[in-house]
Amino acid sequence: MIYLLRTLSLFSVVFLIACSKSSSTPGVNAVALDNGSVETCYDVRVSYTGSNQAKNICTTREYSGFNGLGVNRFMRISLPASSSVSISATRTSGLDPADPDLFIYKNGVEINSSRSTSANTEALTTSLGAGDYVILINDFVYVNSSNKPEAPGFTQSLNQTASKTLSTDAVQLKSNFPCDSSNEKTVSGLVTFERVYQNGVALNYNSVQPLPIQKALVEVVCNNLVYSSTFSDFNGRYNLVFPSAQTSFIRVKAKMLKLGNPSWDFSVVDNTTVNQPVYAMDSTPFTETTDQINKDLVAKSGWTGSGYGATRVSAPFAILDTVRKAKELLITQVSTLNFPALKLNWSVKNIKTTPVDLFNGAIGSSFFDGTEIYLLGAENNDTDEFDEHVIAHEWGHYFEEYFSRSDSIGGEHTTGDILDIRLIFGESFGNALSAMILNDAFYVDTSGSQQKNGFFINMENNNCTNPGWYSECSVQSILYDIYDPMGAANSPEANDTVSLTFSAIYDVMTGAQRNTPAMTSIFSFIKSLKNQNPFGGVPGDIDLLTSGQNIDPIQDIYGSSQINNNPGATNQLPLYQPF
Repeated sequence: MIYLLRTLSLFSVVFLIACSKSSSTPGVNAVALDNGSVETCYDVRVSYTGSNQAKNICTTREYSGFNGLGVNRFMRISLPASSSVSISATRTSGLDPADPDLFIYKNGVEINSSRSTSANTEALTTSLGAGDYVILINDFVYVNSSNKPEAPGFTQSLNQTASKTLSTDAVQLKSNFPCDSSNEKTVSGLVTFERVYQNGVALNYNSVQPLPIQKALVEVVCNNLVYSSTFSDFNGRYNLVFPSAQTSFIRVKAKMLKLGNPSWDFSVVDNTTVNQPVYAMDSTPFTETTDQINKDLVAKSGWTGSGYGATRVSAPFAILDTVRKAKELLITQVSTLNFPALKLNWSVKNIKTTPVDLFNGAIGSSFFDGTEIYLLGAENNDTDEFDEHVIAHEWGHYFEEYFSRSDSIGGEHTTGDILDIRLIFGESFGNALSAMILNDAFYVDTSGSQQKNGFFINMENNNCTNPGWYSECSVQSILYDIYDPMGAANSPEANDTVSLTFSAIYDVMTGAQRNTPAMTSIFSFIKSLKNQNPFGGVPGDIDLLTSGQNIDPIQDIYGSSQINNNPGATNQLPLYQPF
């Protein structure tokens, strides 16, 4: 799954996640509805042992805005025993010619699909075991070709086949390298980085604070080899041995590593250099015979008044510090948690441009590709090293990938769009989680000339355009309101009487949401949250919260209780047609 996140201008926000095979152009004879979308309907027949039903099902594709996604329609079947299942779909109205595809999912995993090149029709027959299944129709503008277009992807000019297991450069008290260790001395010091803070939607270079580089790998290097190594503490302090009278230097890597339980391996690397080297900060070389010397290192931002006139040494350490905060939030839930290795790719060359070429810095946007995170860094375009919410958002997709689940299909999306339930939940969760990690409801992404422009999202804002289960604004505000203190005195919210802390959210995301037979959405999340918190009036308080966003009380994981909240001019309920 490839996740992206990006913006247009102030207050005009576009998020991109997994690239999907969607088109923003209505097909021949397609009639635009009054809400700026086109509806395509199909006669669908589903047959299996003991059942043979046909229903007319319609999908909506918005094309007047930035996306061609709209609301997809799902079907669901529950097989009491193994059976042969046949599904057919024939267009009755809308896109003409249309290109429907059929997909079968179980617990979010694609079991089978049919993606033929036939116009206006699709069929699929397969054998399925007992259990609950979701069937999806995706419709596309018909392409009269034997080679159907696949989802647009990314051109990766850098071979990324390196192992994602824990690194071998673990803590070493002393290495057996060819530096004379017969007379050792100690060196200690403080390592810090400059964090540039935001002012509104701009970076404020008059608001810079040195902060400790916490838990990063610190080394003494002698003869170009590691002589001794350790990790900085929470105050940014380190203590190491070095060989007396031999030229050495201190190296601080943008890397956090811990073996055992818990464990992690987070590195900030340069995707525009072969083999993605880890960023590091080196001291000036020293040849000392004195014991207990001090060597402090400061990673500077590189800002020289009107631009980055010096090396931006602090950027990788600022990124690593945000990841540290995200890691620590999860450690509060499970103290022995083991994090899969993660590389965060950043470069001053990383720019939002297409076509995408990761090795040369054309990354299109900051995104998580299912394994690694890529972050923008091009000055006067978009830099994300000091935009902590952006980094934490992408780390949220990493969390979903390895500890929870996301069924998001991806595509472009902007404020007020009517969107697929899977896409909405994935992006809304990333936004809300970033606010939880940073304890800051204002999501800010700076960009533009001298990093003076950008946009912000207030997670506490409950006044959404097109509120409902199809709104990113609605879902992210619900998720954050579940977490934050209810009815805060400085921002009272009439419908917010819920405050369940991060633990409740974590339990659902790593449990029921990960294993739901439905597609991941606000429905599967809220139903599971209510099940896990049945006392003290919590279910009723949650219903009050969702009703404030035009979402009927959620009674099951399929959203079957949604009755009065169709998006726009189309009838998109029930979301899952039962067969």
